[in-house]
Amino acid sequence: MDQYNLAFEKLKPFCKIQSAHSLLFFRHENVTQKLLHHLKYLNHPEIGYLLAEKTIFDVDLKKFDGIIPIPIHPKKLKKRGYNQILPYAITLAEHFQIPVREDILIRVENNPSQVFKNREKRLNSIQNAFGLTNQNLEGHFIIMDDVLTTGATISTCVNLIHAKFPKVKISVMTIACGV
Repeated sequence: MDQYNLAFEKLKPFCKIQSAHSLLFFRHENVTQKLLHHLKYLNHPEIGYLLAEKTIFDVDLKKFDGIIPIPIHPKKLKKRGYNQILPYAITLAEHFQIPVREDILIRVENNPSQVFKNREKRLNSIQNAFGLTNQNLEGHFIIMDDVLTTGATISTCVNLIHAKFPKVKISVMTIACGV
């Protein structure tokens, strides 16, 4: 995984991560935005599987102890039918034979979409949106999400994990990173 890149540079002022990797660049109205919109809102999980197949050639995840997907609220899960990052995460986890740890982070608040919010508003919106389960955690894990824009969601989750498990190493993977 890339240690210094746009995703890493966006996150490093806000949380401690080992490395970061994003497969695609995300801009308003580009093809990446359209792909993610179809994955997230139009019930096309196959996009996640296909993008993971491409990612397999870019990374080696064997050294990690697991993937922690960013969770969505149960109400959104019921409406959408699936967490949009799971097809991507599961495909990578199966290929590299590491677990997907859906038992670590939970979404406790059902926040509205953050698409039109700046970083400060996003941080305020999700400050208490996540919680940790009572699972123990040690090793080096990947936090995975569909898109990194301001880094508010990911940095909130990284900091939450580090508050309880300060020795855990965390790297980040996203399908796309906003430019």
